[in-house]
Amino acid sequence: MPITEDNPKRYWKSLEERNASPGAADEFAEPIEGVTGEFSRRGFLRATGFTAAATLAGCSRIPVQKAIPYLVKPEEITPGRSYFYASTCGACSAGCGVLAKCRDGRPVKLEGNPGHPLSRGGLCAVGQASLLGLYDSQRLTGPLADGKKTSWEEVDRAVTARLDEIRRRGGEVRILTGAITSPTLRAAIQEFLARFPGARRVTYDAPSSSAILDAHERTHGIRALPRYRFDRAGVMAGFDADFLGAWLSPVEHAAGWRAGRQPEADPPRFSYHVQFESLLTLTGAKADRRYRIAPQEIPFALTHLAARVAKLAGAVFDVPALEDPPVPAAALDDLAGRLWQARGRSLVVCGAQDRDAQALCNLLNHLLGNYGSTLDLDQPSLVREGDDAELEKLWRESRERKVAALLLLGVNPVYELPGGAELARLLEATPLVVSFAERLDETAKLAHYVCPDHHFLESWGDAEAADGIVSLFQPAIHPVAQTRSVLETLAAWSGVPKSAYDIVRTHWEATIFHRQQREPSFPQFWDRAVEQGFAEVEPQRGHPKPFTAAAVHPVTRAARSSAETFTLLLYPKPQMLGGRHAGNPWLHELPDPITKVTWDNYASLSPAAAARVGVGEGDVVRLTVEDGGRTQSLELPAFLQPGQHDGVVGVALGYGSELSRRFAQVGPQWLWGRPSVGPQGLVGVNAAPFLTFSDGLLAGARTGVKLVRTGEKRALASTQTHNTLSAPEVPGPAAAETRPIIHEILFPILGQTRPPAPGGEEQQDLWPPDHPESGHRWGMAIDLDACTGCSACVVACQAENNIPVVGKDEVLRRREMHWIRLDRYYSGERGEVDVAFQPMLCQQCDNAPCETVCPVLATVHSAEGLNEQIYNRCVGTRYCANNCPYKVRRFNWFDYPHNDRLANLALNPDVAVRSRGVMEKCTFCVQRIQEAKIEAKLRGEPLADGAIQPACQQSCPAQAIVFGDLNDSQSRVARLRRSRRHYRVLEELNFKPAVGYLAVVRNRAPAEEDHHG
Repeated sequence: MPITEDNPKRYWKSLEERNASPGAADEFAEPIEGVTGEFSRRGFLRATGFTAAATLAGCSRIPVQKAIPYLVKPEEITPGRSYFYASTCGACSAGCGVLAKCRDGRPVKLEGNPGHPLSRGGLCAVGQASLLGLYDSQRLTGPLADGKKTSWEEVDRAVTARLDEIRRRGGEVRILTGAITSPTLRAAIQEFLARFPGARRVTYDAPSSSAILDAHERTHGIRALPRYRFDRAGVMAGFDADFLGAWLSPVEHAAGWRAGRQPEADPPRFSYHVQFESLLTLTGAKADRRYRIAPQEIPFALTHLAARVAKLAGAVFDVPALEDPPVPAAALDDLAGRLWQARGRSLVVCGAQDRDAQALCNLLNHLLGNYGSTLDLDQPSLVREGDDAELEKLWRESRERKVAALLLLGVNPVYELPGGAELARLLEATPLVVSFAERLDETAKLAHYVCPDHHFLESWGDAEAADGIVSLFQPAIHPVAQTRSVLETLAAWSGVPKSAYDIVRTHWEATIFHRQQREPSFPQFWDRAVEQGFAEVEPQRGHPKPFTAAAVHPVTRAARSSAETFTLLLYPKPQMLGGRHAGNPWLHELPDPITKVTWDNYASLSPAAAARVGVGEGDVVRLTVEDGGRTQSLELPAFLQPGQHDGVVGVALGYGSELSRRFAQVGPQWLWGRPSVGPQGLVGVNAAPFLTFSDGLLAGARTGVKLVRTGEKRALASTQTHNTLSAPEVPGPAAAETRPIIHEILFPILGQTRPPAPGGEEQQDLWPPDHPESGHRWGMAIDLDACTGCSACVVACQAENNIPVVGKDEVLRRREMHWIRLDRYYSGERGEVDVAFQPMLCQQCDNAPCETVCPVLATVHSAEGLNEQIYNRCVGTRYCANNCPYKVRRFNWFDYPHNDRLANLALNPDVAVRSRGVMEKCTFCVQRIQEAKIEAKLRGEPLADGAIQPACQQSCPAQAIVFGDLNDSQSRVARLRRSRRHYRVLEELNFKPAVGYLAVVRNRAPAEEDHHG
């Protein structure tokens, strides 16, 4: 609902809700088993609110826990108190800074490092969940030789002997890696390969960005990836680049994007963003204008835009007669004019794996004067360095039996690349294959030797994700098993064994230290870098050459699919990326930010396309394509996605991995109930076989794909429609009953609206004024315009508060346990939709309806405004959940076992592990509130504003969440509460929630909004 009275928008969560008749919303949609015939045990317990089971559970024997004190206490550790190590996240190549929170010698939480110049304190969902990988019982505990456990001494002796034999015979040695941002590791690999004539390192990225690097080699003479400075951009155009979701460095990009959208700053700064894409992404959801175009139309649309900008610039861009553009010509005219007006402060980005499209994108940025401002090639990004042409060359060499030794670091080609079966045969025919995988994945199973690397929290290392910003890894725990750093392994095989610490420190002293002038001595420089977690030094990359216009080739017409076929687009999800974390249950259960589906991938279709082929949601469809005389096929359940291009079907990569086979087991440590997997015993289906090598590029889009129904049906576990806060809006008098959940306002009229009155009208209140106003009164403000829907807050809350994973079967029963529900709303009745995200958590109401109905006073109000939950009082009536209008309370149906002692190390000791039969919900991280109050008291200082950050706020890359004391009129949260955009959900019900929201801001003119809505 809008903040202005004349805005006609209506928001809906799903197609069912949009199409429902008035009053069709079911607030309590969980089906209750019938009472006719046999009354099952499950039905009895569900009908009685599980009280009986909770009572019986309370009679079970309480386990004995022993606390063993230190005999000799380490100087830097105080039992029961947290301490932090500044380090770097190794979950992907983006190199975000982290603070590893440790308790009694073990990391229990990862926090974003607020001083890091790239991530600025944010941390994505994958980075938050990477902590669970440290305590994964399926990590290899030591080296393997031909699949059997062995010792490091035996591996070193055997591998060294075989490498020496290969060198004497003149055999070819290759190291296949992903992008390596570590300058120390790159140097170590070069030193290792120097012993073998003709040896080289081959790199690929999954998913690939090779076209961007190749295009810059054509246009600028340097194969580099620019560092995109969204913080400097006033007008942005994105072409199939999900820079807020899963493209390149999303945490850095989200922080930069947020810096340019400050509608209430003085003066206000609010960027304008247009997105062209086929699938609905997080970036498209936050765009001011979004246009649906097929992947093959992107080069054509870029040509049209480049011709318009070149005309404005007076530049020569020889373009033959063009067909009509795939979007309205007026839209391209308007965008070209905005980009030209903001030249030097504009930015055009493209994620397509197409060199012509990337060269056209480079031309646009060149004409607009963006290089050196919003694109930095002098200090480029290093998060991608893959060369798909070199990868193809490596496979040709393998087919010709030229490769004598292949070392695999950070890659799983049998799973990640097309033709996995052929690659497996090539590996089996290679004389020596060594993998450094942490787990026994599809490729590691074929290796002669598996030499598992440390988890990034166990070892020293470094990363230079952007040239000139060098971050350090430092161990936060002693290695959990008998793994070994790749640095130490390569040093041992080179005949100069050293510790990883010595290797990193020596390299920094020899190369990194001389790139700075701030610290006079290396020990001071090193100590400062270890303390901060990073060092800023002079960049060392080569300078680009002048722009080569001849390298740009216009595309005069768009390729089109036939009416009977689709274009298939393979894409990475923000929580799964390329599949490296397929063994992490936190990420599998995290709902997709757009579709809200968990534990599966699917064939995403627009509603119009689904109607055309007669497919409903959950229908299993078969995708087929002819490739060189052979037919490839893939079977997946269908999902109907509003806002998607009608000629495109989308399938997520990263699923169907062997690492997810573990979830086929019944009732392990993190799962209860029936299997959460597909027919093959894996979570989802691997779509990588549908990737193609075309013109030396690994592409994820292909045309000519046929889609047919199989007649089967497979349920998708989606969390979006589990609870409803508002009924469908209807015209006429019934519209007055609509509950406004989402507010929005147009940026041009933001300054014209009146701020809310300080006190408002005095209302009669049946609630007694028994809540004290003195002391602290905790509250939260969430900026819906800043929230990108990335879901980092959801996983951060899960890691902080020991929230269990329930599995697909329980999600289907509407029993997910996340304390934060990140709701996604649509508005619009046609193919184009607007999207709004809203984190919904316990609102900590002053007049909390849950407190009035609890028969045992298990939920009560604190003197500081918190709605507290007393677990050992709760008997599981679920009255509070029924009475909560926000639907944010979670009932714990099962006593999730904690028999895996290694996995238990991930539990936060400050938060109780709840038993079955009790209600739980957000607590504003009360343990952090108490810890900050104690620290302030020990220092003899007042509690400063901002000293307390709940896990959700601390993780947010866009800084959309602010927490603080509402009784302090100068606190940030109190000031935001006085904002003209501030509102509280369901405020008319007089529950007085302590959580408020800032309305979504659309950067559109009123007439433009009328046309769009």
